[in-house]
Amino acid sequence: MTKGIRTVSALIALCGAFAAASYFHRANAQSGSAQLRILKPPATGAINVAFIVSDQTALIDLAGPWEVFGDAMTTHDGRPWRGGDDMVMPFNLYTVSDSQKSISAAGLQIVPNFTFENAPRPQVIVVPAQGGRTEAQKRWLLENAKTADITMSVCTGASMLAAYGLLDHQRATTHHLFVDDMQRKYPAVHFVTGLRYIDNGNFATAGGLSSGIDLALHVVERYFGSEIAQATADYMEYKGELWKNPQYGTVKSVPAR
Repeated sequence: MTKGIRTVSALIALCGAFAAASYFHRANAQSGSAQLRILKPPATGAINVAFIVSDQTALIDLAGPWEVFGDAMTTHDGRPWRGGDDMVMPFNLYTVSDSQKSISAAGLQIVPNFTFENAPRPQVIVVPAQGGRTEAQKRWLLENAKTADITMSVCTGASMLAAYGLLDHQRATTHHLFVDDMQRKYPAVHFVTGLRYIDNGNFATAGGLSSGIDLALHVVERYFGSEIAQATADYMEYKGELWKNPQYGTVKSVPAR
């Protein structure tokens, strides 16, 4: 009996490993991303997710990924939460900016949780489209991107990563109306279209606006697998499927001009 239990356990573990390997092979083939590793949550405590904000932050770029990470829920033994008391919320979300003065996101006033001086060290950094660029922001992002599991941008938030050299010699994407301009400004980055997002391992970029939802679901999947990510999408009643396959058209390189 003991031998049989061990055999079944080994098969379950093998199937899980095969499923994870199959997913990452599929994702890499579809998005042309670097070979992706499974992300591991901290041994203790939640996964810190820092959203950089400043005036003119695009609201859905912030709210879309925020909702995804906030709605990712598991049980204590790692299964998708389906209701009841056994619930774990694995992500800790917060905003960070130059000060804790109110900033505007499409007219919605947001008071940042932390400044760049006192923000907790993040495992995930989210950069929505926004107008602000400061030296404090640059120092904080460059320092924390070194140790974060993944730094992701949404829409023209990619311009911040590109301006600070974090996307040099990598493929990236952004909002389709701005991709030509971004390629001109940042020739060291290889911008492409036709992909909802591109994940290069430590840095990832999403296209415009709602595409941040897909990239955030993809990040949840890298931490917890497809079942948890699907349960998160189901809880949100989000029916989009491009987080599983980010290619939505012919993938085209944007020529430098």
